[in-house]
Amino acid sequence: MSQITWSDWLNRWDDQQAGYLPDRDEQFELMLTIVEKLTGVPNRFVDLACGPGSISARTLRRFPGTEVIGVDLDPFLLEIARNAVPGARFAEADLRTADWDAVLGDAPVDAVCSATALHWLDPADLENLARTLARRIRPGGVFLNADTMRLGPAEVPRLDALAVDLRNQIWSDSHANGVEDWETWWSAAAAEPAFTDLLAVRAERFADRATTRDITLTDTLESFRKAGFQEVAVLGQVADKHLIAAIR
Repeated sequence: MSQITWSDWLNRWDDQQAGYLPDRDEQFELMLTIVEKLTGVPNRFVDLACGPGSISARTLRRFPGTEVIGVDLDPFLLEIARNAVPGARFAEADLRTADWDAVLGDAPVDAVCSATALHWLDPADLENLARTLARRIRPGGVFLNADTMRLGPAEVPRLDALAVDLRNQIWSDSHANGVEDWETWWSAAAAEPAFTDLLAVRAERFADRATTRDITLTDTLESFRKAGFQEVAVLGQVADKHLIAAIR
């Protein structure tokens, strides 16, 4: 692994992800601004489903004294994070399990942020996750998530279809302009011999990741309200990409 420039892989990931969320850097900056306005400078911050540490890196730059904990199940992306984002602690955990939060330690956290990841969960898994976060985030702390959340094909079918169409057009335009897509990034990683073992573990770990249905906006809002968060609302939307804030 000594020949790998880990920061290059993180930067390439960020560029690839910006094809799916063109204002991604602005979204992350807004999330951290919201955290600061609601909690002050956080003492303990969780980057949930952190991938290679994009939010963690930005959090450390903005709040250099904050304890940042990144949590993910992907062994390959976590290896990038551990090498590319010094100063944060990265832990492996499956958010679908009841005790995943043991990796956080005993102390409460001030803020939890996530982006473009939790849509992989089933709605029932999201409800369980919301209850766990309600227990781990201190009163007055905040959860923020920027992700795809369908408007609801059963609730507003025409608007849901329109939002999906708008989202797909954003993606298509980005990739037509030369932004690397998801498949190309992963193909490049697979072509690197140093990653072979980690990618084999990853493939085995995610072999059964099928979901029952897409998470909707209503699923998300109701999950966090039922979990006991004081206020839950949408603070930003483009097509079916939403920025959700939930104050504990």
